[in-house]
Amino acid sequence: MQFDITGFLIFLAFILPGFVAQKTRDSIAPRTLKPLSSVAEVGDFVLAGVWVHAFLIVSLRVFFVVFATQYFETFINTFKYSAVPNFCWSYRVFVFNYFIASLGVGYCLGFLQGWSILKQPIRNSWILRKLLHRLSVSGLLAEQPVWYFVFRQNNLAAIFLEVEMKGDKGFYTGSLTSYGILDDSMKSKDFYLEKVHFKQDRGAKYVALKCDGLLLNFEDVVSIQVKRIEPNQAESTSVAQRVE
Repeated sequence: MQFDITGFLIFLAFILPGFVAQKTRDSIAPRTLKPLSSVAEVGDFVLAGVWVHAFLIVSLRVFFVVFATQYFETFINTFKYSAVPNFCWSYRVFVFNYFIASLGVGYCLGFLQGWSILKQPIRNSWILRKLLHRLSVSGLLAEQPVWYFVFRQNNLAAIFLEVEMKGDKGFYTGSLTSYGILDDSMKSKDFYLEKVHFKQDRGAKYVALKCDGLLLNFEDVVSIQVKRIEPNQAESTSVAQRVE
């Protein structure tokens, strides 16, 4: 039984660059919390791969027109006469470099997507806001969890929380270090505090806990007060003063 290399080439050409793009995007911004089917997941990979190759082909077209027109004709004839395997072997160094470039472009594409999700340059542009105002649209909805957008840091030195526990178990305050990005409907969310102080009653004074950090769960919390600390704020300010 002869091995068909076509599927493997499709995987390398379209699936892998799209996979790199999505993983890079997910490392910067939270991915959608809606479960995707295998077909939809692969479709995202392929779509990202198409954008990667579209960019590379346009770049190669410009390069060949300026520096080497004859190579572009060879490249086009390869697909015209279905001689892709022969082309890949004859120009294997070029194909390998193209493959590495596609992974690099996929990484850059994912980074750009993640940045656009965080910054929302189009959503926040004055042109779009003015257009929405003319159409009597108050704004655009977002699917990302509230937990993420409340606590995500944006050029901040730190985020301090004052956490009131259920059952009269006191108050904790500290610097938010880590938290789980889960759907808003899921009440059980872990978050991790450092530089933790504790007081039993609201009128009492905070006392520093002798620990590296404290792991809490949202289900055990009555309320959370958020204090964003800007880089230019005095470092000498105590944790309790920052929160209170």
